[in-house]
Amino acid sequence: MEKDDIKLESLICQRARANWFKFGDSYTRFFHSLVRWRRVKNEVKGVQVGDQWCEEPSTVRLEVKKLFKARFKATKDLGVKLDGVEFKSINTSDNESLLAIFFEKKIRDVVWQCEGSKSPRPDEFNFNFLKQSWEILKDDIVDALSFFHESGSLPKGCNASFTALVPKVRDLIKLEQYRPISLVGALYKIILKVLAGRLKKVPLSVIDESQSTFLKGRVILDSVLMANEVLEGLKRKGRSGLCLKLDFKKAYDSVR
Repeated sequence: MEKDDIKLESLICQRARANWFKFGDSYTRFFHSLVRWRRVKNEVKGVQVGDQWCEEPSTVRLEVKKLFKARFKATKDLGVKLDGVEFKSINTSDNESLLAIFFEKKIRDVVWQCEGSKSPRPDEFNFNFLKQSWEILKDDIVDALSFFHESGSLPKGCNASFTALVPKVRDLIKLEQYRPISLVGALYKIILKVLAGRLKKVPLSVIDESQSTFLKGRVILDSVLMANEVLEGLKRKGRSGLCLKLDFKKAYDSVR
């Protein structure tokens, strides 16, 4: 791409965002138009129940409850036995780092990493409030994380969350086309991010090299390339083989 083309593309991007920079957070018609557009886009207008389209709120609520109650319940034991399988384990230093106490500096770093202007969670606080009131609230936040570290449990109400349905496609018909997300409280999110920061240093040492996804430095396309190489090798050698494709579309929706 020529230098002039790059400049033109950058200029177009800036112009496209000009209205947002100028009116995005102002109390204007533009702001309210965006709010209405997002509300209409994300609104559950109705669902398909069997072969019929239903817009009755009570029926829609009932169908939502039935779907996710069935999806999130624990699955039956499949009878898989792992006796005799040797798993990798972390070393002593990694174990000590995972079990270390929570220091104020690390907690503060996590708070400042979070986007501050997002909508308040069930506790009605966003991270801008925590950042601006840090000197007042820091002792209470550190005490709460210390309690969690010592007891392994959260104070009552800290794990409350709002569940929202996010559209996965443009034209929604079925409830399966929505993705459920949970809006957790600020304290709960702080604990999650502190623990995640510790855990991300460990997986590479315990997860097998054959897993090529969801790990830093590994790419999902590596698996695709490996599968293509295996199939091509079978074809070249004239050998027969069996390919098994697993559907992981609900991999994150299962309790087990």
